[in-house]
Amino acid sequence: MKPVKRKIVFTTVIAFLLLAAGWVGWKLWFEPEPMACTEEAKVCADGSAVGRTGPKCEFALCPGETGTVTGKVSVGPLCPVEPCDANPLDFSSNQIILESQSGKKTTGDLSSDGSFSVANLAPGTYQITLKDCDWLGCASELPQTVTVRAGEITELTINIDTGIR
Repeated sequence: MKPVKRKIVFTTVIAFLLLAAGWVGWKLWFEPEPMACTEEAKVCADGSAVGRTGPKCEFALCPGETGTVTGKVSVGPLCPVEPCDANPLDFSSNQIILESQSGKKTTGDLSSDGSFSVANLAPGTYQITLKDCDWLGCASELPQTVTVRAGEITELTINIDTGIR
């Protein structure tokens, strides 16, 4: 074997061994150990009980510790002149997406008239968008920010102006 080929083979083998050692070290260092849950349920103030959720054995939120976001989505105008002969939009195939500050996403379905309600949300601030929003004006109206408070219903209206005049 020529000395140049020998150097290339040797360098390739060393690089592969270093990558393998790095991968093994990464797996050993950053792989979380299994967590044992010590209690199966938490008794809430109203007497109900909630169980564990998630990979870290957190308790689910008790009733009254969550909030709700309700509202309506409207898109318009649909025609450049009045009266408009366009059929009303059917929103039933769309979803609203609420993303918490921690990155957890919760979705809710829109009814055919654009109304929605998403319950059992942890208190906090959420960014709200619509899934596959391809109407004119979506980019300027979304995302919107909403604050959810425990035990409260937060109303939100999303008016998407298409710019059609």
